[in-house]
Amino acid sequence: MSDDENRNQDDMTIIQTSEVRPGVVQPNASISRKLREFYDAVQEEGIPDRFLDLLERLEQAEKNAKPVNVK
Repeated sequence: MSDDENRNQDDMTIIQTSEVRPGVVQPNASISRKLREFYDAVQEEGIPDRFLDLLERLEQAEKNAKPVNVK
């Protein structure tokens, strides 16, 4: 069996009883691990220059806006 097949087989492990045994992957463990990997990858991405420019323009527009009297 290839490493990918072993990994997929491990990801699909389901515990049939409520007892947690050492070495057995819980059903949500794979989902949790993949979500953490995705989150970490997104966190490492830089903010696009276009988005930073839009934020800068918004900040400038807010500074230049006339105050509105709220009653």
